[in-house]
Amino acid sequence: MSIKQQTLWSMAPLVVISAVNIVSVPLFLHSLGSEMYALWFYVITLSGMFGFADMGLGVAVGRYIGIALGKNDYEAVRGYWGTGNLIVIPFLALVALAFIGIGAGWGPKWFNVSPGNANLLRACFVAGGFGLFFTYYGQYWLVLSQAHFDFKFIGLLQIGTGLLLVIPSIALAFLTRNPLVLVLWSALIGLLQLGVFVWHTHQNYNLGFNLRTASLDRAREMAAYIGKNFAGLISGSFFSSIDRVILGKLAPATDFNSYTISANLGGRLQGLGTAVMGPVFHNTNRAVGDERNTAAKIYNETFSFVFEWYLLAAIWLGLWHPVLLRLWLGEEMGMRVAPLLTPLVIACCINAIANISTAQLGSLNRLGTAIGFSTTAGVLAMAGVWIGWHVAGVIGAAYGFLFSRVAYLAQDLFTVHLTKAGGWLDIRTWFKMAAQGLVGAIFALSYLLFERDAYWLLIPAALHGSLVAVWLLRSFAGQLFASNTTNA
Repeated sequence: MSIKQQTLWSMAPLVVISAVNIVSVPLFLHSLGSEMYALWFYVITLSGMFGFADMGLGVAVGRYIGIALGKNDYEAVRGYWGTGNLIVIPFLALVALAFIGIGAGWGPKWFNVSPGNANLLRACFVAGGFGLFFTYYGQYWLVLSQAHFDFKFIGLLQIGTGLLLVIPSIALAFLTRNPLVLVLWSALIGLLQLGVFVWHTHQNYNLGFNLRTASLDRAREMAAYIGKNFAGLISGSFFSSIDRVILGKLAPATDFNSYTISANLGGRLQGLGTAVMGPVFHNTNRAVGDERNTAAKIYNETFSFVFEWYLLAAIWLGLWHPVLLRLWLGEEMGMRVAPLLTPLVIACCINAIANISTAQLGSLNRLGTAIGFSTTAGVLAMAGVWIGWHVAGVIGAAYGFLFSRVAYLAQDLFTVHLTKAGGWLDIRTWFKMAAQGLVGAIFALSYLLFERDAYWLLIPAALHGSLVAVWLLRSFAGQLFASNTTNA
């Protein structure tokens, strides 16, 4: 299976679940109401800051297992896997307890929640702690499947469990109007997914928990990498939702919800970029394992594949968002969200593309450099959102966050130089940008005939998106056919 096919299987569940989530946003908002919806996202926001919950062991163990598989050293695979399990289980339990303690004690004081709902927020954080354990331990097992290039299984499982999470959640929100029920359902689905990963691993890789194969020597071998990766996860997790944490303190629920809806949509697009990290990371690990110098080829192939799609998303949403938001959220909420959507979507698209360089820096043992870039981006985000809010309210906060993404552009350029790849420095990248910009400008002439949120604009919007998407699919299909022919 080529890296593009692996990437497509990684993206498939995110595409399906993102589509369902986009449709579900107004349903959740209508069922829960403004304060309960905001309360639910307070829990999700704090959860996003605990991305270090597995201590970085998932990525570290995945790297060493990938290198061992490249050398056909299966004894080492069992040793790394068992050692990681022995460490990650108690650590995850402690982190889950910390999440519960911090959320229940600090959450009602920080977030703008009415006193009558403080205990409900605390209960949500308690339930969220169990969900955090199941989710992150499940991700630890997911990395093992990625190291075996089992992306099709992962994609199918995540589509199934994702739909099982979202669709019943819509009904539960309507029936109960209680975010605690949604948090509990999410924890249950996390437990189910973990169980499927454990079963699949035993059936297909002949691995279990393998605690007896754990050894101090394996732990020492991975220690330096784990330490650097853990530091990076702490930095990344702290800053991953820092914009919404700050706004949760500064902004009323209405502004926070408008920002969250835009950031959530951008996050869905960014999640597709996260999907490329697995194939890039594990293919580069295998290349390191058998000493092939193919890092530049992996970067170029992945960048070329995802860049044009993110360019289309940024241009298309930036051009047609007034009518799309009116159709999606209604006139009143659509008007609130409209000024925030474009800067936040562009910011998330930049983040998504930078996931390629983040994955390769991890494989090439340049974690310290990656930490430096992510920390810089986080500090800039804090400053940008805080200053932006005080200068221009929630709109200023959105543009302040967009400005902070310059750190990830710098990371991309560093990785391009390190691997001698193309990326942003490839002249073809700028030709593609100019071509899509020209197509968008031609369709934008429709605004001379209609109001900016008139439903008639859905026609040129659909034609614009379909035309460019068909062209990109045609180009990708040709490349994939050529790749399969070469492999045959």
